[in-house]
Amino acid sequence: MSAAESSTATDGGTDARARRRRAAVLVVCAVLAALFVFLHVRAQDSAVQREIQVLSQLVTVRSIDARWDAAIFRARTGTGPGEPVVQSTDLMRIQRALDLAQAHALSNALRSSAQDLRKAYGEKADLVTRLQQAATDSRQALESAMRADSAVSALVRSAWRDFPQHDRLVAAENLVARVLAEAQQYHYAATPSHRAALAGYAADLPRAHSLPRAVEAGLVRLESDVHRLLLLKPLEELLAQRLAVLDTGTGVSALAETFERSLGEAMTRRNHYRLALLVYTTALVLLLAYFGARAAARQRWLAARCTQAEEALAELQARERTREESGANARAGIEAGNVRLMRRP
Repeated sequence: MSAAESSTATDGGTDARARRRRAAVLVVCAVLAALFVFLHVRAQDSAVQREIQVLSQLVTVRSIDARWDAAIFRARTGTGPGEPVVQSTDLMRIQRALDLAQAHALSNALRSSAQDLRKAYGEKADLVTRLQQAATDSRQALESAMRADSAVSALVRSAWRDFPQHDRLVAAENLVARVLAEAQQYHYAATPSHRAALAGYAADLPRAHSLPRAVEAGLVRLESDVHRLLLLKPLEELLAQRLAVLDTGTGVSALAETFERSLGEAMTRRNHYRLALLVYTTALVLLLAYFGARAAARQRWLAARCTQAEEALAELQARERTREESGANARAGIEAGNVRLMRRP
């Protein structure tokens, strides 16, 4: 093999190694960039934002549920206004929040829980409205019955002078007092025993005969109010029992706690990725600084080599010029000697 062919083969091998080295560098750079992008995306972790959004919506649901429960308590105890508590936007907001929770749930059990709560709140909205109305009706029946106390007392006082059987008038007043006492107890504690006692005393009202007609009419009105209370109170109790069975407050609290735990895990995971991203970015910066320093040192070394090569080239050129000048002087001397020799006789 000639020297030219050997030099060509050596150059070809060097070029192949250089190409492989550049390909390896590109692959390493691509891997490092992909890892940086992966850590950056996981450090942002959009799941945290979704969990926070779901939790804020569930907090709204819990506030609406608490407002409904407070209104139910006020309606049953008669300590507040009787305006409808279920607003037109309440159910829409609740269903939107539970749909969002169902969409971002991480398990089938959680999705089923959100779906069941959605149905339960739809039923609760109707039950709350009906219970408010039933409580208002039973309270009005009790208030109407309580007004009979003063009415019968006034009728007894007016009939006292003309009706000689005062004992019957006193018995009628005592019967009204017992009926009203039982009506109050039944209204605030609708137990079967109180209902039976009230029904028993109410049955004695139509048996009170041989009384002034006005007093008998008052007793008939009281009996009607008591029967209305006996009819309306069971409906109120039935609706209240159904609401207690639904127990949406506990369900939404459990759902919110699950998402709170998921949010805590997501935030911990995001913090880990952020720490990893910080460490990785620091390592990349240090690596780039290292290679930058090496490149700068190599650049300075190449510049120094170039300077040395230029100085050596200048020295060689100076020597060449000196050699050429010496050769020219020598040739001139030889020619001058030859001329002198030719001029001799």
